[in-house]
Amino acid sequence: MPITFGGRLNLRNPPIISINNHTIQVVNNIKYLTVTWDCCLTFTKHFKALRDKTDSLTYKLSTVANEFYSKRSGLFRKIYYGAIEPYLLFGVGAWGNRLKLKKIRDSLNSLQRRPLIKITKGYRTISTEALQVIAGIVQLDIKTKGVFGKFILTTINNDIKFGSKIFRWEDYETRLDPHNIHPADNISITYDKHKPSGEEIEIYTDGSKINDQVGAAIVVFYYNAEIFNRTIRLSDFATVYQAEVTGIQMALEFISTIGPWNKIN
Repeated sequence: MPITFGGRLNLRNPPIISINNHTIQVVNNIKYLTVTWDCCLTFTKHFKALRDKTDSLTYKLSTVANEFYSKRSGLFRKIYYGAIEPYLLFGVGAWGNRLKLKKIRDSLNSLQRRPLIKITKGYRTISTEALQVIAGIVQLDIKTKGVFGKFILTTINNDIKFGSKIFRWEDYETRLDPHNIHPADNISITYDKHKPSGEEIEIYTDGSKINDQVGAAIVVFYYNAEIFNRTIRLSDFATVYQAEVTGIQMALEFISTIGPWNKIN
């Protein structure tokens, strides 16, 4: 893993670090998990390489989109949100805490330029700030603050503060690491696949995300007669997987209200 040292250091006379009597080489930069770390932690080389790759990716995606989906307006905007922006923000956990540097904020916003020109179909002489306003897309440095904050909350499990508001990590769903669970403690839930029989109680669940709106629903049948249904609206930021799990949760809650039953599908 990268080791960084604060204070005034001279690369011509670097500190000597040894592990098991092997001297570790001191370098100006190192690539670790696709993120290029430099000795000053400005990530200049990382963002330069990222810009070249982003420009190439934008060109290739736009070529395919124009060739096969030219009649679908707004398609490249969806490509930007679904592919390009996550690609730009990969590794934010490594360099996100350096956002206080103006150089990094400027580098992030410059990465948006080529995709924004494609989205707005504007001239190359238009400023990046104008492109962001015309496209209606948040500046990448501001977007990065939110993504990095989410990383701190859900991965590092630390509280964060935006302005005067404090977000506590205990109030949010955290990631579950399956490697932290002993194999003996794993609970396996078996299931079978059967076609609807029209007998006994049958419960159907669904969760979906359409037009950036998320919801879940269940419907219950007893011998093909509908006896219960429920729909629920989730936050627009929820994923379709969370919607599916919510539907299953509603089904379990319904089952808990009817008491013992012979068979429930």
